Amino acid sequence: MRSIDHLVMPFDALAAARNWFERLGFVVAPDAVHPFGTGNACIFLADGRFIEPLAVVDQAAYGAARDAGHLFVERDAAVRDLADRPALSALAFRSGDALADREQLLEEEVGEDGLVHFERAMRLPDGGTTQLSFRLSFAAIHSADAPSFFYCEARHEVQPDRSALVAHPNGATGIVAVTIEAPDPQDFHDYLAAVADGEVQANGEGSFTIALDGGRLDVASGGASPLAIASFTVTVADLAFAKDFWQGQGIVYSERGDGVAVDCPNGHGTIRFIEDRP
Repeated sequence: MRSIDHLVMPFDALAAARNWFERLGFVVAPDAVHPFGTGNACIFLADGRFIEPLAVVDQAAYGAARDAGHLFVERDAAVRDLADRPALSALAFRSGDALADREQLLEEEVGEDGLVHFERAMRLPDGGTTQLSFRLSFAAIHSADAPSFFYCEARHEVQPDRSALVAHPNGATGIVAVTIEAPDPQDFHDYLAAVADGEVQANGEGSFTIALDGGRLDVASGGASPLAIASFTVTVADLAFAKDFWQGQGIVYSERGDGVAVDCPNGHGTIRFIEDRP
């Protein structure tokens, strides 16, 4: 059974992402740069999961990585080349051993041979920096407009103190669900069951839910693309308080079931908010 690590959201510029997420009431971490030309401005949550707004910050490094067949960059570039861009381009699962995850995926015929290893600097609260190290392995991808699923192993020993970054003015506490849409969800039943490595529960009319560690993956009928991440669900401590906060910021939201949904500004997709209940 997998656990959600983070969601990737492609933006044209990190400043635009920062502005939007701060208006939503999130604390946004300082910008960070990857050695392959992308940068992020992450939103960390108290449950250990995070949202990764991603932009190209070094065109030369990005282009060189793409030409070299860098899997992460290739997939990111394919999404950015789309005329109709999704707001959510990738779902990363937490990994304790990306090499073992790759072998498992290959055995189930849903994996990629390639790996990505990288380090990046992180600013510390005292003004210093430390190096963070990661290894990524990848599930096979179906098409250029399909989401990327990968497995993120943090290989550094340092445990960053993010206590100041998880106290969000809107009361956000965690990510509990990701919703995927496909015109016929059953076309991806076996693939997603292998990728998420969880028990599958049928919901009727072809839709299904895959149990995750501390969350779930809902797969429903809908959308024009073969496969798309339609939304993810964030818990907040007090939904009424959060709605008042958003009204004060001029954020438009719509009621959706037991929560509310906010449309993403960077493409097709929404963030759903529900109240965090024991």
